[in-house]
Amino acid sequence: MPRELFGTDGVRGLAGQYPLDTAGVRAIGKAVGTQFANPGQAIVIGQDTRESSGQIVTDLIAGLTAVGVEAVSAGVLPTPGLAYITREGNQFVAGIMVTASHNPYEYNGIKVFDSRGGKLSDEIESILNKLIKEGTPDKQAGTSRSDPELVQAYEDFLVGCGDGLQLGGLRLAIDSANGSASGIAQRIFTRLGAEVTALFNNPDGRNINAQCGATDTKALAERVAADHLDLGIALDGDADRVIMIDEQGREVKGDYLLYILAVSGNCSGVVATVMSNIGFELALTREHIALERTAVGDRYVLEGLERTGYKLGGEQSGHIIFPDILATGDGLLAAVKTLQAVSASNKSLAQWCDAVELLPQALVNIPLKDKAVLDSPAVENFINEHTLAFAGKGRLLIRPSGTEPVARIMVEAEDAEAVAERLAEELKQLIGDQS
Repeated sequence: MPRELFGTDGVRGLAGQYPLDTAGVRAIGKAVGTQFANPGQAIVIGQDTRESSGQIVTDLIAGLTAVGVEAVSAGVLPTPGLAYITREGNQFVAGIMVTASHNPYEYNGIKVFDSRGGKLSDEIESILNKLIKEGTPDKQAGTSRSDPELVQAYEDFLVGCGDGLQLGGLRLAIDSANGSASGIAQRIFTRLGAEVTALFNNPDGRNINAQCGATDTKALAERVAADHLDLGIALDGDADRVIMIDEQGREVKGDYLLYILAVSGNCSGVVATVMSNIGFELALTREHIALERTAVGDRYVLEGLERTGYKLGGEQSGHIIFPDILATGDGLLAAVKTLQAVSASNKSLAQWCDAVELLPQALVNIPLKDKAVLDSPAVENFINEHTLAFAGKGRLLIRPSGTEPVARIMVEAEDAEAVAERLAEELKQLIGDQS
């Protein structure tokens, strides 16, 4: 069944344009209510700080109540917070998060969670896709209410995940990306005993992710260096990913975080994507920790965790998943757990990172009309030939983009940029004109 309205992480697009206009959002609300709830049952809604999020919540409530559902608004909170509340709140049969994550403010999106706080399968998204397209009949009107105490429950959960962690004397800065972790991030680490400098903590509806957050850590790194802080924490707009800054001002991406958490947690294996650096894989191998690679996307990481039984997974971008705690990436949870590991080790964050030598990585895009061409024997031979040429000291990955008509050529090597450009030109010659 088709699921064209759903991308790799829910419905996403420009706010105000279909399917994120009033009619489209109400149709989504009716579809979710029809699929997950009987009249009178409750579905919880959260949102980020975009100027369009409030209207989308209003339209979702209109759709949910039109099919008899009780709609409960939790207000502004991180996406993993909405997942946690959906799972822990016994009265909720599903949860809906309004966010476009790390994208600019003009965009927005709708993510749906099941009663376990997990993301939906392709099958369920296909059913919702059909309901949205075909429409659903109204039922006896439902009700709506707000419950601001739900955010406090998530905050308490994160503090508790520190297992008694005491950060007294630790000086850190937190960049909340002017997003849904604004306020809550500072409160959590203050409660854990740290001295917190809050950055990008004043959302105005349009400044979410704007030259800040996990996708742009320059300002945070400069502040850590200027104030001689111990480390920095950068979240994205909905706080489901985290990038850290060590005391030397270096960016600590997902591969580093996964290494720290895997080694300190005595993990037998880790699930990461094909984009994780070969240097990370080699560092895990030295510690006798297996690595299972998946396609790009945290939903595929979660599938890999379910398949392998491993207790830790994530992406370079900072989505870190602890499946025994929460079935989705949580930037704040990952930060708490990383600081717990660092604190218990008597090593600094920088010392942990020094154990992982990442190879330079370069990414080049070339036009691609037909994704099937990348599955041809010729391209397979091309990849195998150049992989052998690296002799274990580099890596080549070629894959179609999930959002653009391009092929992505990723190279890890000492001279990654030059090699990537050269291989991109060779691949163009091999597959012919795709522009």
